[in-house]
Order: sequence, then C-alpha cells, then structure tokens
Amino acid sequence: MGGPAPPDSTWKGSLNVSYNIGPGFIGSYSTRKVRMHIHSNNKVTRIYNVIGTIKGAMESDRYVILGGHRDSWVFGGIDPQSGAAVVHEIVRSFGKLKKEGWRPRRTVIFASWDAEEFGLLGSTEWAEENAKILQARGVAYINADSSVEGNYTLRIDCTPLMYGLVYNLTKEIPSPDEGFEGKSLYESWYEKNPSTEYRDLPRINKLGSGNDFEVFFQRLGIASGRARYSKNWKVEKYSSYPAYHSIYETYEIVEKFYDPTFKNHVTVAQVRGGLVFELADSVVLPFDCRDYAAALSNYTHIIYNLSKSHQSEVTKYSVTFDPLFSAVKNFTEAAIDFHRRLQQVDISNPIDVRSLNDQLMLLERAFIDPLGLPGRPFYRHIIFAPSSHNKYAGESFPGIYDAMFDIKNKADQHKAWEEVKRQISIAAFTVQAAAGTLKQVA
Repeated sequence: MGGPAPPDSTWKGSLNVSYNIGPGFIGSYSTRKVRMHIHSNNKVTRIYNVIGTIKGAMESDRYVILGGHRDSWVFGGIDPQSGAAVVHEIVRSFGKLKKEGWRPRRTVIFASWDAEEFGLLGSTEWAEENAKILQARGVAYINADSSVEGNYTLRIDCTPLMYGLVYNLTKEIPSPDEGFEGKSLYESWYEKNPSTEYRDLPRINKLGSGNDFEVFFQRLGIASGRARYSKNWKVEKYSSYPAYHSIYETYEIVEKFYDPTFKNHVTVAQVRGGLVFELADSVVLPFDCRDYAAALSNYTHIIYNLSKSHQSEVTKYSVTFDPLFSAVKNFTEAAIDFHRRLQQVDISNPIDVRSLNDQLMLLERAFIDPLGLPGRPFYRHIIFAPSSHNKYAGESFPGIYDAMFDIKNKADQHKAWEEVKRQISIAAFTVQAAAGTLKQVA
C-alpha cells in the first residue's frame, strides 16, 4: 500500500513489508489485480423474533415498543450486543417493578429482532404482519441497537415530537463524562454537541435508516427515537467506528477501549428505559407538537434556500414554495392551540385525556402518504426519509430534495421542474392535513 507509515509500531504486523496505511498503492502494485473466490452457503433459514409484553393497567390497547436486534456479522461486541445488554437490563428493571406491584398505564412490548443484518428482516416482517394493529395502537418505538459507537457524548435521533421529552429526561440523568461530575447528561451533551439549528439546545439528528426503527417510523408512521453514546464527529470524520462489522468487534474491545467501567452503557440504559417508562406511564403523552411545528418551519426554509441556487429556473418554471409556507403556518397555529387545550385538560376525565392522547399518537401517522416516495414506495413519510444518496442519513422533505438533486444535469428541464412543483404540492397538502388532525374534535 501507499500513503504514510502508521503512527506507531502497534499498527505493524510481523510480515517483511512496509505497513503503510494508504490510500492507494506504490509503484507497479497499482496495476495488480486480485482474484477472489467467495463460497457462500445460500439456504432458506428460519429466523426468530423474541417478543415479551407487560400489559398496560389502564390503556392496554396502546403500545410502547422497545426493540433491538441480536444477530451480528461476527462476534458483535458493539453491534448489537452492547445494545442487547441494555435491553436485558431494561427488561430486568421493568420486571422488578412489576414484581413489586407496578404496571405501566400502557402496554410495553419488548422485542429482540432476528436477521437485522440481512436487511432488517426480523423487525420489518413482524411490523408488516401486525401493521393494522400497530397503526391503530402504536404509540412509540424506541430502538436499541449498539449502545456505544464511541465514548465522547450522547447522540439522539428522533421525531420532533420527542424533543422535549428527551431534553427533560437527560436533565434528570447524571453525566458519565469525565470533567462533568455533579452535572447532568443534558449539560455535557449540550457542551460537546450543541445544535446547529436551534440555539441553546443539544443537537438531535433526523432519523435515517439502516436500523430496525425504519419500518415503524418510515412506513407505519409511529413516533420513533434512538439513543447511544457516540464519537466526536468533528474530529473522527470516518463513518461509524473502525471495528464495525469486523472480527475485531469483540467484548474485549468494549471492555478495554470503549467503555471500561460500562458507565456509558448504564447511561444509555437510563435514557432508553426512561423514554419507554415516560411514554408508557404518563397520563398525558409526553409529545410536543409545537416542536414539530418549529422543525417543519426550519426544514421549509432550508429547502427553500436550496432552491435559490436555481433562481433563474425557479422563475422560468413558476416554482413557488408559498403553499408549503402557508401550510406550515397553519400547522404552527394548530399546534399552539392544541397545546393550550392540552394544558387545560381535566386529567381526571379519562375520555378527554384519551381523545387528546390519540390526536398526539396519530399525528406522526398524518405525515404518511400511502403511495410512498417516488421510486421508493416502501418509504411513506413525507417529512423524513433516508437520503437517496446515503441510506443511513435522514433527509427532510425527501420528495422535494430528491426532485431537486442534480437537477441541472437532467435532460428534460421542464419535466424535472414540474416534478419539483408536484412534490411541493404533496408536502403542502400533507402538512395542511396534519394540521387538521390537531383541531378540536367536534
């Protein structure tokens, strides 16, 4: 290989060669070809999902789901077993509470998914098989894959409905980070990874894909979130973590390097378990639709500003974002009015509480288009979807974004910009329809 030498001798093996770290090759080696023979055992194999349930005491027909996979590429020391260990600890904790006489207000479902590494098959097949039930009864899904992809700070990806819940919860959990003794997880998270979109708040990422929340959020419209400890992305710019899906991803690497005292695992368990507990046991669902309104406004301005780089075409083809801005304004007004009514609800009246909770539960569903995104019918969420160009990353207003991507190089410019206008129309209609679901029930 070409490139510089490794930083120290620990990177070097015992072969009599130069252990350069790349990229590329040196001399004539750049023209060499390697022939590989791969022998795979292709066969149909049964997979097993393991499902456990604690029936809700008052709203047993409302489900809060905690799920993570247990299959791995090799040893899976981080992915998924650092997550599976946390699921086991949360199950143990909830089981202990149940033995002491506690039951959650809503039903809690614990899921250990199989075949995640084979295309999210375990979770997807289970969710599709139970789609009608989940769409009618699913309150939230909390994902529990790898707990530690680094040891720098907390990372959260979730629906805007959960922003307030996450912020409030992390203020109650002590930070495990060195130098933050006596401070909250919220404080260390904010200092290490502040938001680039909202002032004075920690960063929360959009949900993309590549994990078991996909079918629940992107297809069924069930409010979803995930939490784990991650690296410093400003310094470590490579994707994921170096040992990802390799033979070196063992228990030993976690114990020696990632989390020697397992304090970060405990913190992630407190976050994931706390989210499930609050979602399952709060009288009023801890969702805030005002945060969704703020997010929609932000995303609309972002996609509008992106269109400004094509100003001449926008003018030529009469492209306008006014309907989308109008729909977001209406949604914001509806969200503010809904929150006012939520603050005034008589929590001793189960019918009124149930009615408002159902509006909150079904809000995420209102952003689902049954026809799906162009060329990607599996993905039906109009506000969030995996980027067409990076499945692990989330994109806002994906239909509009994809229509505008590389648009200058499309052969038929009129057709391309008509598609942009169509996607703006779909987004505006969806946001306006979602606003309608927040209005006072007649």
